[in-house]
Amino acid sequence: MKKKKLLFGGLALAASLLLVTPAFADDAAISESSIIIGPGNGPTKPIDPEPQPEPPGTGNTGELTIDYVTPLKFEGKISEKDEVYITTAHNPNVQVTDRRGTGEGWSLQVSATPFVDENTNKTLKGAQLTLPQGSARTLPENISPAPKDLRKVVLSEETNILMQAQKDEGMGTWIDKFNPIEVTLSVPTGNYVGDYVSTLNWSLIAAPQ
Repeated sequence: MKKKKLLFGGLALAASLLLVTPAFADDAAISESSIIIGPGNGPTKPIDPEPQPEPPGTGNTGELTIDYVTPLKFEGKISEKDEVYITTAHNPNVQVTDRRGTGEGWSLQVSATPFVDENTNKTLKGAQLTLPQGSARTLPENISPAPKDLRKVVLSEETNILMQAQKDEGMGTWIDKFNPIEVTLSVPTGNYVGDYVSTLNWSLIAAPQ
């Protein structure tokens, strides 16, 4: 019995030695994986629009696009003093997308025509539309550094820079998000009642200014 036990133990040891013997490959090779990424062309849907936005977006296509701008509406009444009206928009912002993939930067600029009542052709004299300094927002998965140059603008017929990305900033989709209570229209007393409209002209330049 003792001999059998020793024999079984020897078999177990031999089996364990066979299990830990390293294996050597007879040959080896290496390979690589590659991808060519080119610029995109859109369009890009708004990522943070107004509820049921109208229009839903610009639908612009290309490598560098303005995707969405919140229409800014105001309501008020004639007053015996100057008034400052706050926009009725809930989530005012403007969205741009840089699909070039070059990190060249860009500049978002805006101007505005005077407020005019199309029925009477009267101008809302002295009116000033103000866009506050906003905050740059993007999608969680975007790894690009944010644009840092965001500005407050009192709109006029002259073009003003609202937001711009320096070199290696602002790639992908970005919005300039405004605090709605800071989007204001100041109107001096003495103006006529009416339904006044101003056209905001937006431009996206392919390099910081």
